Amino acid sequence: MKSYEKIVSFVNKKNNVITTKEFKDAKIGFYYINKLIEDNYISRIGNGLYGKTDSFEDEYFIIQNRYKNAIFSYNTALFFLNKTEVTPNIIDITIPNDYNVSSINTKQIRVHYASRENIKIGVIKLKSPFGNTIKAYNIERTICDIVKNENKCGLDIEQRNKVIKKAFLNNEINGTTMIQYAKKLKCEKKIRAIMEVLIWLKIFNL
Repeated sequence: MKSYEKIVSFVNKKNNVITTKEFKDAKIGFYYINKLIEDNYISRIGNGLYGKTDSFEDEYFIIQNRYKNAIFSYNTALFFLNKTEVTPNIIDITIPNDYNVSSINTKQIRVHYASRENIKIGVIKLKSPFGNTIKAYNIERTICDIVKNENKCGLDIEQRNKVIKKAFLNNEINGTTMIQYAKKLKCEKKIRAIMEVLIWLKIFNL
Protein backbone atom coordinates (compact mmCIF):
# COMPACT_ATOMS: atom_id res chain seq x y z
CA MET A 1 0.00 0.00 0.00
CA LYS A 2 1.39 3.37 -0.97
CA SER A 3 -0.83 6.16 0.28
CA TYR A 4 -1.66 6.81 3.93
CA GLU A 5 -5.33 7.22 2.98
CA LYS A 6 -5.39 3.66 1.64
CA ILE A 7 -3.82 2.41 4.87
CA VAL A 8 -6.48 4.19 6.94
CA SER A 9 -9.13 2.68 4.68
CA PHE A 10 -7.58 -0.77 5.27
CA VAL A 11 -7.85 -0.26 9.04
CA ASN A 12 -11.44 0.93 8.84
CA LYS A 13 -12.48 -2.20 6.94
CA LYS A 14 -11.01 -4.55 9.54
CA ASN A 15 -12.75 -5.91 12.62
CA ASN A 16 -11.93 -4.52 16.05
CA VAL A 17 -8.51 -6.17 16.39
CA ILE A 18 -5.68 -6.19 13.84
CA THR A 19 -2.58 -8.35 14.10
CA THR A 20 0.98 -7.53 13.10
CA LYS A 21 0.73 -10.37 10.57
CA GLU A 22 -2.27 -8.70 8.89
CA PHE A 23 -0.30 -5.46 8.58
CA LYS A 24 2.69 -7.39 7.22
CA ASP A 25 0.54 -9.26 4.69
CA ALA A 26 -0.81 -5.90 3.51
CA LYS A 27 2.79 -4.61 3.22
CA ILE A 28 2.25 -1.97 5.91
CA GLY A 29 5.45 -1.36 7.87
CA PHE A 30 6.02 -0.16 11.43
CA TYR A 31 6.45 3.45 10.30
CA TYR A 32 2.81 3.56 9.25
CA ILE A 33 1.66 1.45 12.21
CA ASN A 34 3.24 4.01 14.56
CA LYS A 35 1.67 6.84 12.56
CA LEU A 36 -1.75 5.17 12.91
CA ILE A 37 -1.16 5.05 16.67
CA GLU A 38 -0.08 8.71 16.77
CA ASP A 39 -3.18 9.71 14.79
CA ASN A 40 -5.39 7.70 17.20
CA TYR A 41 -6.71 5.24 14.62
CA ILE A 42 -5.37 2.25 16.57
CA SER A 43 -3.76 1.47 19.92
CA ARG A 44 -1.40 -1.29 20.94
CA ILE A 45 -3.34 -3.76 23.12
CA GLY A 46 -0.90 -6.66 23.29
CA ASN A 47 2.13 -8.28 21.73
CA GLY A 48 1.47 -8.07 17.99
CA LEU A 49 -2.11 -6.90 18.54
CA TYR A 50 -3.69 -3.54 17.77
CA GLY A 51 -7.22 -2.39 18.53
CA LYS A 52 -9.25 0.18 16.63
CA THR A 53 -9.79 3.13 18.95
CA ASP A 54 -13.41 3.59 17.92
CA SER A 55 -14.35 -0.02 18.74
CA PHE A 56 -14.68 -2.25 21.76
CA GLU A 57 -11.86 -4.72 22.32
CA ASP A 58 -12.54 -8.30 21.25
CA GLU A 59 -11.23 -10.05 24.36
CA TYR A 60 -11.80 -13.49 22.83
CA PHE A 61 -9.68 -12.71 19.77
CA ILE A 62 -7.01 -11.14 21.97
CA ILE A 63 -6.85 -14.25 24.16
CA GLN A 64 -6.72 -16.49 21.09
CA ASN A 65 -3.76 -14.57 19.67
CA ARG A 66 -1.98 -14.23 23.00
CA TYR A 67 -2.23 -17.96 23.78
CA LYS A 68 -1.91 -19.67 20.41
CA ASN A 69 -2.55 -23.19 21.71
CA ALA A 70 -5.72 -22.30 23.61
CA ILE A 71 -9.15 -23.60 22.59
CA PHE A 72 -12.34 -22.01 23.94
CA SER A 73 -14.17 -24.73 25.82
CA TYR A 74 -16.80 -25.65 28.41
CA ASN A 75 -19.24 -22.82 29.17
CA THR A 76 -17.51 -20.43 26.76
CA ALA A 77 -17.83 -22.95 23.92
CA LEU A 78 -21.53 -23.35 24.76
CA PHE A 79 -21.87 -19.56 24.49
CA PHE A 80 -20.24 -19.53 21.03
CA LEU A 81 -22.43 -22.45 19.97
CA ASN A 82 -25.54 -20.50 21.05
CA LYS A 83 -26.41 -23.11 23.68
CA THR A 84 -26.58 -20.62 26.53
CA GLU A 85 -28.13 -17.17 26.66
CA VAL A 86 -25.82 -15.83 29.36
CA THR A 87 -22.45 -14.30 28.52
CA PRO A 88 -19.91 -16.11 30.74
CA ASN A 89 -18.29 -14.05 33.50
CA ILE A 90 -15.18 -16.21 33.26
CA ILE A 91 -13.69 -17.38 29.97
CA ASP A 92 -12.96 -21.12 29.73
CA ILE A 93 -9.99 -22.27 27.67
CA THR A 94 -8.36 -25.66 27.28
CA ILE A 95 -4.60 -25.83 26.76
CA PRO A 96 -2.04 -28.66 26.43
CA ASN A 97 -1.09 -30.00 29.85
CA ASP A 98 2.56 -29.12 29.28
CA TYR A 99 1.80 -25.46 28.42
CA ASN A 100 3.28 -22.69 30.57
CA VAL A 101 0.35 -20.87 32.22
CA SER A 102 2.34 -18.36 34.26
CA SER A 103 1.30 -15.47 31.99
CA ILE A 104 -2.43 -16.30 31.97
CA ASN A 105 -4.71 -14.06 34.02
CA THR A 106 -6.56 -16.72 36.01
CA LYS A 107 -8.98 -14.15 37.49
CA GLN A 108 -10.45 -13.66 34.02
CA ILE A 109 -9.72 -17.09 32.54
CA ARG A 110 -10.52 -20.58 33.84
CA VAL A 111 -7.85 -22.95 32.53
CA HIS A 112 -8.51 -26.61 31.68
CA TYR A 113 -5.97 -29.12 30.45
CA ALA A 114 -5.82 -31.83 27.81
CA SER A 115 -3.06 -34.03 26.48
CA ARG A 116 -1.38 -33.11 23.21
CA GLU A 117 -3.09 -36.19 21.77
CA ASN A 118 -6.59 -35.01 22.74
CA ILE A 119 -6.33 -31.22 22.55
CA LYS A 120 -7.45 -31.05 18.90
CA ILE A 121 -10.44 -33.41 19.19
CA GLY A 122 -13.56 -31.53 18.12
CA VAL A 123 -11.88 -28.19 17.32
CA ILE A 124 -13.86 -25.95 14.97
CA LYS A 125 -13.57 -22.34 13.82
CA LEU A 126 -16.30 -19.92 14.86
CA LYS A 127 -16.85 -16.17 14.87
CA SER A 128 -16.49 -14.14 18.03
CA PRO A 129 -19.25 -11.64 18.87
CA PHE A 130 -17.09 -9.07 17.05
CA GLY A 131 -16.73 -11.12 13.88
CA ASN A 132 -13.19 -12.39 14.35
CA THR A 133 -12.29 -16.04 13.78
CA ILE A 134 -11.59 -18.04 16.94
CA LYS A 135 -11.12 -21.74 17.78
CA ALA A 136 -13.60 -23.55 20.01
CA TYR A 137 -14.83 -27.06 20.62
CA ASN A 138 -17.91 -28.40 18.85
CA ILE A 139 -21.02 -29.51 20.72
CA GLU A 140 -19.99 -33.19 20.94
CA ARG A 141 -16.58 -32.42 22.47
CA THR A 142 -18.06 -29.81 24.78
CA ILE A 143 -20.67 -32.24 26.13
CA CYS A 144 -17.96 -34.83 26.76
CA ASP A 145 -15.98 -32.21 28.72
CA ILE A 146 -18.85 -30.95 30.85
CA VAL A 147 -20.00 -34.50 31.63
CA LYS A 148 -16.53 -35.81 32.47
CA ASN A 149 -15.54 -32.76 34.53
CA GLU A 150 -18.92 -31.62 35.85
CA ASN A 151 -17.38 -29.75 38.81
CA LYS A 152 -15.23 -27.60 36.53
CA CYS A 153 -17.69 -26.57 33.83
CA GLY A 154 -19.30 -23.52 35.44
CA LEU A 155 -22.77 -25.08 35.23
CA ASP A 156 -24.81 -26.87 37.86
CA ILE A 157 -26.18 -30.32 36.99
CA GLU A 158 -29.64 -28.97 36.15
CA GLN A 159 -28.24 -26.39 33.72
CA ARG A 160 -25.91 -28.96 32.18
CA ASN A 161 -28.69 -31.50 31.65
CA LYS A 162 -30.96 -28.85 30.15
CA VAL A 163 -28.29 -27.90 27.59
CA ILE A 164 -27.62 -31.52 26.64
CA LYS A 165 -31.32 -32.44 26.44
CA LYS A 166 -32.17 -29.46 24.23
CA ALA A 167 -29.27 -30.10 21.84
CA PHE A 168 -30.14 -33.79 21.59
CA LEU A 169 -33.87 -33.31 21.03
CA ASN A 170 -33.10 -30.66 18.38
CA ASN A 171 -30.91 -33.20 16.55
CA GLU A 172 -27.82 -31.03 17.00
CA ILE A 173 -25.68 -33.88 18.34
CA ASN A 174 -24.04 -36.58 16.25
CA GLY A 175 -24.25 -39.57 18.58
CA THR A 176 -21.63 -41.62 16.74
CA THR A 177 -19.14 -38.76 16.82
CA MET A 178 -19.76 -38.12 20.51
CA ILE A 179 -19.18 -41.78 21.42
CA GLN A 180 -15.93 -41.73 19.43
CA TYR A 181 -14.81 -38.65 21.34
CA ALA A 182 -15.92 -40.16 24.66
CA LYS A 183 -13.77 -43.25 24.09
CA LYS A 184 -10.68 -41.12 23.50
CA LEU A 185 -11.49 -38.80 26.42
CA LYS A 186 -12.24 -41.71 28.78
CA CYS A 187 -15.83 -40.80 29.60
CA GLU A 188 -17.68 -43.32 27.41
CA LYS A 189 -19.64 -44.92 30.27
CA LYS A 190 -21.06 -41.57 31.43
CA ILE A 191 -21.91 -40.44 27.89
CA ARG A 192 -23.65 -43.71 27.03
CA ALA A 193 -25.74 -43.52 30.20
CA ILE A 194 -26.89 -39.99 29.35
CA MET A 195 -27.64 -40.90 25.73
CA GLU A 196 -29.76 -43.88 26.77
CA VAL A 197 -31.93 -41.60 28.91
CA LEU A 198 -32.21 -39.04 26.11
CA ILE A 199 -33.22 -41.68 23.57
CA TRP A 200 -36.05 -42.82 25.86
CA LEU A 201 -37.15 -39.21 26.34
CA LYS A 202 -37.22 -38.73 22.58
CA ILE A 203 -39.10 -41.98 21.95
CA PHE A 204 -41.81 -41.11 24.44
CA ASN A 205 -41.75 -37.38 23.62
CA LEU A 206 -41.11 -36.39 27.25
